[in-house]
Amino acid sequence: MKKLTIITVLAVCSATLFAQYDGATAPDYKLIERNINNRSSNFNYSGLMERYELGDSTMTVDEQRHLYFGYVFQPAYNPADTSQYNARMATVLNKQHFSDRDYDELLQFADALLAEDPFNMRALNAKLLVYAQKNNVDAYKKTARKRNIVQRAIISSGDGMSKSTPYYVIKVSHEYDLLGFLGFKFGGQDKIEKNCNCNSLTLAPNRFGVDKMYFNISPTFDYVKRKGSGKI
Repeated sequence: MKKLTIITVLAVCSATLFAQYDGATAPDYKLIERNINNRSSNFNYSGLMERYELGDSTMTVDEQRHLYFGYVFQPAYNPADTSQYNARMATVLNKQHFSDRDYDELLQFADALLAEDPFNMRALNAKLLVYAQKNNVDAYKKTARKRNIVQRAIISSGDGMSKSTPYYVIKVSHEYDLLGFLGFKFGGQDKIEKNCNCNSLTLAPNRFGVDKMYFNISPTFDYVKRKGSGKI
């Protein structure tokens, strides 16, 4: 099956996932840190991660937010996006047609990326491509639910239209991953905004007339301050 055909199928299946969360609010990182470390809380992090890995569709938006934003307090958190598997997965995805070996490699590379970043939407989407082609309905639904959890957590944090209402993300790469899901293409310029913890991305011409989108990346800045400079 041609890559374009698979992507079209996925786009149709995903069309209902992007409604704006009515109660969009910025994450309270201090409160989230306190809650996820409370073993008796519904927000205890280990429990949330277990539910995420199962693709639990019953997670509330608050639980999804604690899962996603709470990851910055986990030892494995690293906002850098330098994995070798990014390029290897992209090479396969750029092919016009996929072989069985290509599908196997996509799953391998996607799993490797998710081991480094469990909320890597590019990797989740690559797995959806494979499961759609292989007609693995159960795995497709589970992975789609996981991707939906990540998307909802981010979308619940703002609208991305201004510095005062940015989408909050825990990695710069998640900015680019989200654009496609929202129906936008990157316009070619990214900029660290002054007097805020925001990064902005210009958008290619679109039917919504939106020129730029804003993302708060405060966890990334905090990480760089603690660890020193590095590629983000």
